[in-house]
Amino acid sequence: MQLKFIILCDHLLFSLLASSAIFFITVIPFISYAEIVNGTGMSYWDDRISKQEACGNALIEAKNDVLRKLGLESLESNQVETCSDSGDKVNCQLYQTTFNKISGGYIKDFEIISEGKSEENQKFCEVKIIADAFKFKGRHDPKFIVDASIGSYKKFENNKYRFVEKNNIYFEGENLVIKGNLSKKAFINILAWYPSIDEENYYRLFPNNFEKKTLFKNVFYIPTKEAYNNYAFDIAFPKNFKKKESQEYIIILATKEEFAILDKIKVSELLSRLDELGKFNWYMKNIGYSILKEK
Repeated sequence: MQLKFIILCDHLLFSLLASSAIFFITVIPFISYAEIVNGTGMSYWDDRISKQEACGNALIEAKNDVLRKLGLESLESNQVETCSDSGDKVNCQLYQTTFNKISGGYIKDFEIISEGKSEENQKFCEVKIIADAFKFKGRHDPKFIVDASIGSYKKFENNKYRFVEKNNIYFEGENLVIKGNLSKKAFINILAWYPSIDEENYYRLFPNNFEKKTLFKNVFYIPTKEAYNNYAFDIAFPKNFKKKESQEYIIILATKEEFAILDKIKVSELLSRLDELGKFNWYMKNIGYSILKEK
């Protein structure tokens, strides 16, 4: 089963998986100091929800509770504007809360202290953790930013493509295109997060086997219009995925110097490496969207 909803593939139906489409903090002049923090999370659990799903969501809430205790609660958020009215709307908001927190800090490691039915309310799974948590060193460079949106290419009679922005809802079989706008020249990595099937890892979408140039300035598109004849980011559900809707996230990472990322990378490891780089030297833009199986 493919661990990706976006499949990187060419137009000859050749599938390109994560390879196509992190480490302990080393000693550096400015040291980040960890705080050992306890966190508690709860999530609704009934006969329609498995223990794995309910307690998995409770674990995310426990991690958010840890970051909240670091003072990272009232950060500016990149809202998912189109969560549907289905039951997944709760998960959509939960995952978004996670992104709101990690713009200011991260959890390097954690241990689950207890997990199971809440003693206070048997309809909830309660997870308690103890975590090794960090605030990012330094401050963001206010002159170094990246803005981005997602959409699709539309082909016109002259065989030229034009980017058309979407409302953050996709259906199976559609293509996804990222449009970015930089305030300064920067190196770009684009990652995907699929929390419904793998909450612990990011997957690299760009650079890939079709496009390797990562230095951009001003406006850029991924895939580029030239490369779109060779590959696309196709939207598809993995096999045996029972729900009719899911949420995914695109992460556009801009860095002032070249920054290599593996095809699959643990969230905590990436954030640890970025902390080592120094927040003045990078900017992260997150975009959430919903995928539906049927129109």
